Amino acid sequence: MDMSGQTLIDRYYIRRRVGSGGMAIVYEAWDKSRSARLALKVLRKDLARDPRWMKRFMKEANLLKQLDHPNIVRLYEFQSDGDTAFIVLDWVDGVNLRDVIAKSKMPIALEEVSRTLLPICSALQYAHRNMVFHCDVKPANILLHKDGRVLLTDFGVARLASDEAAGGTPPYMAPEQFTAAKVDGRTDIYALGVTLYEELSGGKVPFTGDGTTTPGTTSRERIGWEIINLPPPSLRTHNNVISHDVDSVVLAALNKDPNLRHQTPNALQEAFEQAQKTPRPSRSGDTRIEVGLIDKHKSERKIWPGVTAPALGEKGSPRLVVIDGTMAGASYQVPSSGFTIGRHRSNTVRFSDRSVSRRHASIIHTRRGVYIRDEGSTLGTYVNGEKIFGPTQLEDGDTIRIGYENKLQYRKR
Repeated sequence: MDMSGQTLIDRYYIRRRVGSGGMAIVYEAWDKSRSARLALKVLRKDLARDPRWMKRFMKEANLLKQLDHPNIVRLYEFQSDGDTAFIVLDWVDGVNLRDVIAKSKMPIALEEVSRTLLPICSALQYAHRNMVFHCDVKPANILLHKDGRVLLTDFGVARLASDEAAGGTPPYMAPEQFTAAKVDGRTDIYALGVTLYEELSGGKVPFTGDGTTTPGTTSRERIGWEIINLPPPSLRTHNNVISHDVDSVVLAALNKDPNLRHQTPNALQEAFEQAQKTPRPSRSGDTRIEVGLIDKHKSERKIWPGVTAPALGEKGSPRLVVIDGTMAGASYQVPSSGFTIGRHRSNTVRFSDRSVSRRHASIIHTRRGVYIRDEGSTLGTYVNGEKIFGPTQLEDGDTIRIGYENKLQYRKR
Protein backbone atom coordinates (compact mmCIF):
# COMPACT_ATOMS: atom_id res chain seq x y z
CA MET A 1 0.00 0.00 0.00
CA ASP A 2 1.34 3.41 -0.99
CA MET A 3 1.31 5.78 2.01
CA SER A 4 1.98 8.94 -0.01
CA GLY A 5 -0.02 11.88 1.33
CA GLN A 6 -0.19 10.54 4.89
CA THR A 7 1.38 12.15 7.96
CA LEU A 8 2.98 10.00 10.65
CA ILE A 9 3.00 11.00 14.34
CA ASP A 10 1.71 14.41 13.23
CA ARG A 11 5.21 15.27 12.05
CA TYR A 12 6.41 13.39 8.98
CA TYR A 13 4.44 14.16 5.83
CA ILE A 14 5.01 11.43 3.23
CA ARG A 15 5.54 12.98 -0.19
CA ARG A 16 6.23 10.02 -2.44
CA ARG A 17 7.37 6.44 -2.60
CA VAL A 18 10.93 6.11 -3.93
CA GLY A 19 11.82 2.44 -3.52
CA SER A 20 11.11 -0.87 -1.85
CA GLY A 21 12.77 -4.08 -0.77
CA GLY A 22 11.80 -7.39 0.74
CA MET A 23 11.28 -5.89 4.19
CA ALA A 24 10.42 -2.21 3.84
CA ILE A 25 9.27 0.62 1.60
CA VAL A 26 11.25 3.86 1.36
CA TYR A 27 9.54 7.23 1.07
CA GLU A 28 10.64 10.82 0.68
CA ALA A 29 9.09 12.76 3.56
CA TRP A 30 8.96 16.27 4.96
CA ASP A 31 9.80 16.79 8.62
CA LYS A 32 7.49 19.56 9.83
CA SER A 33 9.56 20.08 12.96
CA ARG A 34 12.96 20.43 11.26
CA SER A 35 11.57 21.86 7.98
CA ALA A 36 13.73 19.39 6.11
CA ARG A 37 13.49 16.50 3.68
CA LEU A 38 14.11 13.09 5.18
CA ALA A 39 13.81 9.45 4.15
CA LEU A 40 11.37 7.16 5.93
CA LYS A 41 11.96 3.43 5.76
CA VAL A 42 8.60 1.86 6.63
CA LEU A 43 8.30 -1.80 7.59
CA ARG A 44 5.74 -3.56 5.39
CA LYS A 45 2.38 -3.86 7.15
CA ASP A 46 2.16 -7.64 6.64
CA LEU A 47 5.57 -8.08 8.28
CA ALA A 48 4.92 -5.63 11.12
CA ARG A 49 2.46 -8.14 12.59
CA ASP A 50 5.22 -10.74 12.92
CA PRO A 51 7.36 -10.22 16.07
CA ARG A 52 10.38 -11.76 14.31
CA TRP A 53 10.33 -9.18 11.53
CA MET A 54 9.70 -6.34 13.95
CA LYS A 55 12.70 -7.47 15.98
CA ARG A 56 14.83 -7.58 12.84
CA PHE A 57 13.68 -4.09 11.82
CA MET A 58 14.45 -2.67 15.26
CA LYS A 59 17.84 -4.36 15.11
CA GLU A 60 18.67 -2.43 11.93
CA ALA A 61 17.82 0.81 13.75
CA ASN A 62 19.98 -0.14 16.72
CA LEU A 63 22.91 -1.05 14.45
CA LEU A 64 22.68 2.27 12.65
CA LYS A 65 22.69 4.11 15.97
CA GLN A 66 26.12 2.61 16.63
CA LEU A 67 27.55 3.76 13.31
CA ASP A 68 28.41 7.45 13.05
CA HIS A 69 30.45 7.85 9.88
CA PRO A 70 30.34 10.44 7.07
CA ASN A 71 29.92 7.72 4.43
CA ILE A 72 27.07 5.88 6.17
CA VAL A 73 23.53 7.25 5.85
CA ARG A 74 22.66 8.86 9.18
CA LEU A 75 19.78 7.53 11.29
CA TYR A 76 17.72 9.96 13.35
CA GLU A 77 15.25 7.71 15.15
CA PHE A 78 13.07 4.60 15.20
CA GLN A 79 9.36 5.38 15.55
CA SER A 80 5.93 3.78 15.35
CA ASP A 81 2.48 5.17 14.61
CA GLY A 82 -0.20 2.61 15.38
CA ASP A 83 0.75 -0.50 13.43
CA THR A 84 3.26 1.42 11.28
CA ALA A 85 6.93 1.05 12.24
CA PHE A 86 9.51 3.21 10.53
CA ILE A 87 13.09 4.47 10.63
CA VAL A 88 13.92 8.13 9.98
CA LEU A 89 17.06 8.63 7.87
CA ASP A 90 18.92 11.41 6.11
CA TRP A 91 17.57 12.17 2.65
CA VAL A 92 20.25 11.59 0.00
CA ASP A 93 19.55 13.79 -3.01
CA GLY A 94 21.10 11.91 -5.90
CA VAL A 95 21.16 8.45 -7.47
CA ASN A 96 22.33 4.98 -6.55
CA LEU A 97 25.26 3.21 -8.18
CA ARG A 98 22.99 0.58 -9.74
CA ASP A 99 21.25 3.26 -11.80
CA VAL A 100 24.60 4.75 -12.85
CA ILE A 101 25.79 1.34 -14.08
CA ALA A 102 22.53 0.74 -15.95
CA LYS A 103 22.59 4.19 -17.56
CA SER A 104 26.23 3.91 -18.59
CA LYS A 105 25.67 0.66 -20.56
CA MET A 106 29.46 0.28 -20.74
CA PRO A 107 32.36 -0.25 -18.34
CA ILE A 108 32.88 2.66 -15.98
CA ALA A 109 36.25 4.40 -16.00
CA LEU A 110 38.76 3.19 -13.41
CA GLU A 111 39.08 6.70 -12.01
CA GLU A 112 35.32 6.89 -11.45
CA VAL A 113 35.30 3.44 -9.83
CA SER A 114 38.01 4.63 -7.42
CA ARG A 115 35.88 7.67 -6.64
CA THR A 116 33.20 5.44 -5.12
CA LEU A 117 35.43 2.66 -3.81
CA LEU A 118 37.46 4.80 -1.38
CA PRO A 119 34.54 6.17 0.70
CA ILE A 120 32.71 2.82 0.74
CA CYS A 121 35.86 1.05 1.94
CA SER A 122 36.23 3.74 4.60
CA ALA A 123 32.62 3.14 5.74
CA LEU A 124 33.07 -0.63 5.85
CA GLN A 125 36.43 -0.39 7.63
CA TYR A 126 34.71 1.69 10.32
CA ALA A 127 31.73 -0.69 10.57
CA HIS A 128 34.00 -3.73 10.82
CA ARG A 129 36.05 -2.05 13.54
CA ASN A 130 32.77 -1.83 15.45
CA MET A 131 32.15 -5.54 14.71
CA VAL A 132 29.21 -4.81 12.37
CA PHE A 133 29.09 -6.58 9.01
CA HIS A 134 26.77 -5.22 6.32
CA CYS A 135 26.10 -8.52 4.48
CA ASP A 136 24.24 -6.85 1.60
CA VAL A 137 26.76 -4.58 -0.11
CA LYS A 138 25.65 -3.97 -3.71
CA PRO A 139 25.34 -1.04 -6.14
CA ALA A 140 21.72 -0.38 -5.12
CA ASN A 141 22.89 0.28 -1.56
CA ILE A 142 25.60 2.76 -2.58
CA LEU A 143 24.12 6.25 -2.85
CA LEU A 144 25.76 9.06 -4.80
CA HIS A 145 24.76 12.49 -3.51
CA LYS A 146 24.62 15.46 -5.87
CA ASP A 147 27.24 17.23 -3.75
CA GLY A 148 29.75 14.46 -4.48
CA ARG A 149 29.39 12.42 -1.28
CA VAL A 150 29.20 8.62 -1.46
CA LEU A 151 27.12 6.87 1.21
CA LEU A 152 26.45 3.28 2.20
CA THR A 153 22.89 2.47 3.20
CA ASP A 154 20.51 -0.40 4.09
CA PHE A 155 21.89 -2.36 7.03
CA GLY A 156 18.70 -4.44 7.06
CA VAL A 157 20.53 -7.78 7.05
CA ALA A 158 23.68 -6.59 8.84
CA ARG A 159 25.12 -8.85 11.49
CA LEU A 160 27.17 -8.44 14.62
CA ALA A 161 30.26 -10.56 15.15
CA SER A 162 28.32 -12.92 17.41
CA ASP A 163 25.53 -13.63 14.89
CA GLU A 164 25.04 -16.50 12.48
CA ALA A 165 25.21 -16.17 8.70
CA ALA A 166 22.82 -13.65 7.17
CA GLY A 167 20.69 -13.38 4.09
CA GLY A 168 21.39 -10.96 1.30
CA THR A 169 20.99 -10.51 -2.46
CA PRO A 170 22.08 -13.77 -4.18
CA PRO A 171 24.44 -12.46 -6.93
CA TYR A 172 26.40 -10.50 -4.27
CA MET A 173 26.41 -13.14 -1.53
CA ALA A 174 29.62 -14.88 -0.51
CA PRO A 175 29.83 -18.71 -0.40
CA GLU A 176 29.66 -18.67 3.41
CA GLN A 177 26.24 -17.00 3.26
CA PHE A 178 24.84 -19.93 1.28
CA THR A 179 26.41 -22.59 3.51
CA ALA A 180 25.31 -21.00 6.82
CA ALA A 181 28.94 -20.55 7.86
CA LYS A 182 29.94 -17.66 10.07
CA VAL A 183 30.20 -14.28 8.35
CA ASP A 184 32.72 -11.53 9.04
CA GLY A 185 34.20 -8.50 7.31
CA ARG A 186 35.52 -10.63 4.47
CA THR A 187 31.93 -11.40 3.50
CA ASP A 188 31.56 -7.71 2.65
CA ILE A 189 34.85 -7.87 0.73
CA TYR A 190 33.30 -10.51 -1.54
CA ALA A 191 30.22 -8.37 -2.21
CA LEU A 192 32.42 -5.37 -2.90
CA GLY A 193 34.35 -7.52 -5.38
CA VAL A 194 31.09 -8.31 -7.20
CA THR A 195 30.27 -4.60 -7.24
CA LEU A 196 33.67 -3.77 -8.77
CA TYR A 197 33.16 -6.55 -11.32
CA GLU A 198 29.77 -5.11 -12.28
CA GLU A 199 31.14 -1.59 -12.69
CA LEU A 200 34.12 -2.66 -14.78
CA SER A 201 32.30 -5.22 -16.95
CA GLY A 202 29.51 -2.92 -18.09
CA GLY A 203 26.81 -4.36 -15.84
CA LYS A 204 27.67 -8.07 -15.69
CA VAL A 205 27.92 -10.05 -12.45
CA PRO A 206 30.10 -13.18 -12.10
CA PHE A 207 27.25 -15.60 -11.42
CA THR A 208 23.65 -15.44 -12.68
CA GLY A 209 22.40 -19.00 -12.23
CA ASP A 210 21.75 -19.30 -15.97
CA GLY A 211 24.24 -22.09 -16.75
CA THR A 212 22.76 -24.94 -18.77
CA THR A 213 24.10 -27.53 -16.31
CA THR A 214 23.45 -25.52 -13.15
CA PRO A 215 21.22 -27.49 -10.71
CA GLY A 216 18.48 -25.98 -8.56
CA THR A 217 14.79 -25.13 -8.77
CA THR A 218 14.96 -21.48 -7.69
CA SER A 219 17.14 -18.61 -8.85
CA ARG A 220 18.70 -18.40 -5.38
CA GLU A 221 19.60 -22.10 -5.40
CA ARG A 222 21.10 -21.90 -8.90
CA ILE A 223 23.15 -18.79 -8.17
CA GLY A 224 24.27 -20.25 -4.85
CA TRP A 225 25.44 -23.45 -6.51
CA GLU A 226 27.50 -21.50 -9.04
CA ILE A 227 29.04 -19.25 -6.38
CA ILE A 228 30.05 -22.27 -4.29
CA ASN A 229 31.27 -24.50 -7.13
CA LEU A 230 32.39 -22.49 -10.17
CA PRO A 231 35.37 -20.15 -10.60
CA PRO A 232 34.40 -16.55 -11.41
CA PRO A 233 35.06 -15.65 -15.06
CA SER A 234 37.86 -13.19 -15.65
CA LEU A 235 36.82 -9.57 -15.98
CA ARG A 236 38.77 -9.52 -19.23
CA THR A 237 36.18 -11.77 -20.85
CA HIS A 238 33.87 -8.76 -20.74
CA ASN A 239 36.43 -5.96 -20.95
CA ASN A 240 39.87 -6.79 -22.35
CA VAL A 241 41.10 -3.23 -21.83
CA ILE A 242 41.33 -3.93 -18.10
CA SER A 243 44.87 -4.74 -16.98
CA HIS A 244 45.72 -8.18 -15.63
CA ASP A 245 46.61 -6.56 -12.30
CA VAL A 246 43.17 -4.96 -11.89
CA ASP A 247 41.56 -8.26 -12.92
CA SER A 248 43.63 -10.10 -10.29
CA VAL A 249 42.59 -7.69 -7.52
CA VAL A 250 38.89 -8.19 -8.29
CA LEU A 251 39.22 -11.97 -8.59
CA ALA A 252 41.08 -12.08 -5.25
CA ALA A 253 38.12 -10.34 -3.60
CA LEU A 254 35.90 -13.08 -5.12
CA ASN A 255 37.94 -15.98 -3.76
CA LYS A 256 35.73 -18.70 -2.27
CA ASP A 257 38.09 -19.03 0.69
CA PRO A 258 37.76 -15.95 2.96
CA ASN A 259 41.38 -16.41 4.04
CA LEU A 260 42.54 -15.80 0.47
CA ARG A 261 40.55 -12.62 -0.06
CA HIS A 262 41.75 -9.15 0.89
CA GLN A 263 41.45 -9.19 4.66
CA THR A 264 40.17 -5.62 5.16
CA PRO A 265 38.35 -3.02 3.02
CA ASN A 266 41.40 -0.76 3.18
CA ALA A 267 43.59 -3.58 1.86
CA LEU A 268 41.24 -4.03 -1.10
CA GLN A 269 41.19 -0.31 -1.82
CA GLU A 270 44.98 -0.02 -1.65
CA ALA A 271 45.44 -3.06 -3.91
CA PHE A 272 43.00 -1.60 -6.43
CA GLU A 273 44.79 1.76 -6.46
CA GLN A 274 48.18 0.07 -6.88
CA ALA A 275 46.89 -2.10 -9.74
CA GLN A 276 45.81 1.00 -11.66
CA LYS A 277 49.42 2.18 -11.85
CA THR A 278 50.41 -0.70 -14.13
CA PRO A 279 50.10 -0.20 -17.90
CA ARG A 280 46.82 -1.36 -19.38
CA PRO A 281 46.61 -3.41 -22.57
CA SER A 282 45.35 -1.30 -25.46
CA ARG A 283 42.92 -2.19 -28.21
CA SER A 284 42.86 -0.06 -31.33
CA GLY A 285 39.74 2.09 -31.57
CA ASP A 286 38.39 1.10 -28.15
CA THR A 287 38.07 4.05 -25.77
CA ARG A 288 35.41 2.69 -23.43
CA ILE A 289 37.56 2.70 -20.33
CA GLU A 290 39.04 6.09 -21.08
CA VAL A 291 35.61 7.61 -21.65
CA GLY A 292 33.54 5.97 -18.90
CA LEU A 293 31.40 8.75 -17.47
CA ILE A 294 33.69 11.52 -18.76
CA ASP A 295 32.45 13.82 -21.52
CA LYS A 296 35.60 14.75 -23.44
CA HIS A 297 33.81 17.54 -25.30
CA LYS A 298 33.28 19.55 -22.12
CA SER A 299 35.71 21.08 -19.66
CA GLU A 300 34.02 19.31 -16.75
CA ARG A 301 34.28 15.82 -15.39
CA LYS A 302 30.98 14.07 -14.70
CA ILE A 303 31.07 12.46 -11.28
CA TRP A 304 27.67 10.83 -11.83
CA PRO A 305 24.48 11.98 -13.56
CA GLY A 306 23.61 15.52 -12.47
CA VAL A 307 26.89 16.09 -10.62
CA THR A 308 29.94 17.82 -12.05
CA ALA A 309 33.28 19.04 -10.79
CA PRO A 310 36.13 20.93 -12.46
CA ALA A 311 38.42 18.80 -14.61
CA LEU A 312 41.41 17.99 -12.41
CA GLY A 313 43.43 15.50 -14.41
CA GLU A 314 42.97 11.83 -15.14
CA LYS A 315 43.56 10.62 -11.59
CA GLY A 316 40.45 12.32 -10.24
CA SER A 317 39.51 15.22 -8.03
CA PRO A 318 41.33 16.32 -4.84
CA ARG A 319 40.37 14.89 -1.49
CA LEU A 320 41.03 15.12 2.23
CA VAL A 321 42.04 11.90 3.97
CA VAL A 322 41.89 11.58 7.76
CA ILE A 323 45.29 10.17 8.77
CA ASP A 324 45.04 10.45 12.56
CA GLY A 325 42.22 10.56 15.12
CA THR A 326 38.97 8.68 15.71
CA MET A 327 37.96 8.91 12.04
CA ALA A 328 41.30 7.73 10.61
CA GLY A 329 40.77 6.20 7.19
CA ALA A 330 37.80 8.38 6.20
CA SER A 331 38.18 10.18 2.88
CA TYR A 332 36.29 13.16 1.46
CA GLN A 333 36.22 14.26 -2.16
CA VAL A 334 36.40 18.04 -2.52
CA PRO A 335 33.42 19.10 -4.69
CA SER A 336 33.36 22.37 -6.60
CA SER A 337 31.07 23.80 -3.91
CA GLY A 338 33.57 23.04 -1.13
CA PHE A 339 32.44 22.06 2.37
CA THR A 340 32.82 22.76 6.08
CA ILE A 341 34.59 20.93 8.90
CA GLY A 342 33.38 20.92 12.50
CA ARG A 343 31.57 19.17 15.33
CA HIS A 344 27.98 20.05 14.34
CA ARG A 345 25.94 17.62 12.23
CA SER A 346 25.55 20.19 9.46
CA ASN A 347 29.23 19.88 8.49
CA THR A 348 30.34 17.56 5.69
CA VAL A 349 33.43 16.54 7.69
CA ARG A 350 32.27 16.06 11.26
CA PHE A 351 34.37 15.14 14.31
CA SER A 352 32.83 14.31 17.69
CA ASP A 353 36.02 15.40 19.49
CA ARG A 354 35.07 18.25 21.87
CA SER A 355 38.28 20.11 20.98
CA VAL A 356 36.78 20.71 17.52
CA SER A 357 34.54 23.79 17.25
CA ARG A 358 30.97 23.41 16.00
CA ARG A 359 31.97 25.09 12.73
CA HIS A 360 35.75 24.86 12.70
CA ALA A 361 36.98 25.47 9.14
CA SER A 362 35.88 25.72 5.50
CA ILE A 363 37.31 24.15 2.38
CA ILE A 364 36.97 26.44 -0.63
CA HIS A 365 37.38 25.12 -4.19
CA THR A 366 38.30 27.75 -6.80
CA ARG A 367 39.77 27.74 -10.29
CA ARG A 368 43.13 28.62 -8.78
CA GLY A 369 43.08 25.71 -6.35
CA VAL A 370 41.74 24.48 -3.02
CA TYR A 371 41.93 26.73 0.06
CA ILE A 372 41.24 26.22 3.76
CA ARG A 373 39.93 28.98 6.03
CA ASP A 374 39.52 28.97 9.80
CA GLU A 375 35.99 29.93 10.90
CA GLY A 376 36.87 31.48 14.25
CA SER A 377 37.51 28.14 15.97
CA THR A 378 38.60 28.01 19.60
CA LEU A 379 41.89 26.19 19.02
CA GLY A 380 42.59 27.42 15.49
CA THR A 381 43.38 25.53 12.31
CA TYR A 382 46.92 24.40 11.52
CA VAL A 383 48.53 23.60 8.15
CA ASN A 384 51.88 21.79 8.34
CA GLY A 385 52.12 22.73 12.03
CA GLU A 386 51.50 26.47 11.55
CA LYS A 387 48.34 28.28 12.59
CA ILE A 388 46.56 29.96 9.70
CA PHE A 389 44.98 33.43 9.87
CA GLY A 390 43.31 33.72 6.47
CA PRO A 391 42.44 31.60 3.42
CA THR A 392 45.45 29.34 2.80
CA GLN A 393 46.00 27.47 -0.44
CA LEU A 394 46.61 23.76 0.01
CA GLU A 395 49.38 21.90 -1.78
CA ASP A 396 49.56 18.18 -2.41
CA GLY A 397 50.61 16.39 0.82
CA ASP A 398 49.81 19.27 3.19
CA THR A 399 48.76 18.16 6.68
CA ILE A 400 45.86 19.88 8.43
CA ARG A 401 45.23 19.66 12.19
CA ILE A 402 41.69 20.16 13.52
CA GLY A 403 41.40 20.10 17.31
CA TYR A 404 43.95 18.25 19.40
CA GLU A 405 44.15 14.88 17.66
CA ASN A 406 42.51 15.00 14.21
CA LYS A 407 44.87 15.24 11.26
CA LEU A 408 43.91 15.29 7.59
CA GLN A 409 46.10 15.17 4.52
CA TYR A 410 45.27 17.05 1.33
CA ARG A 411 45.79 14.96 -1.78
CA LYS A 412 45.56 16.76 -5.08
CA ARG A 413 45.08 13.60 -7.15
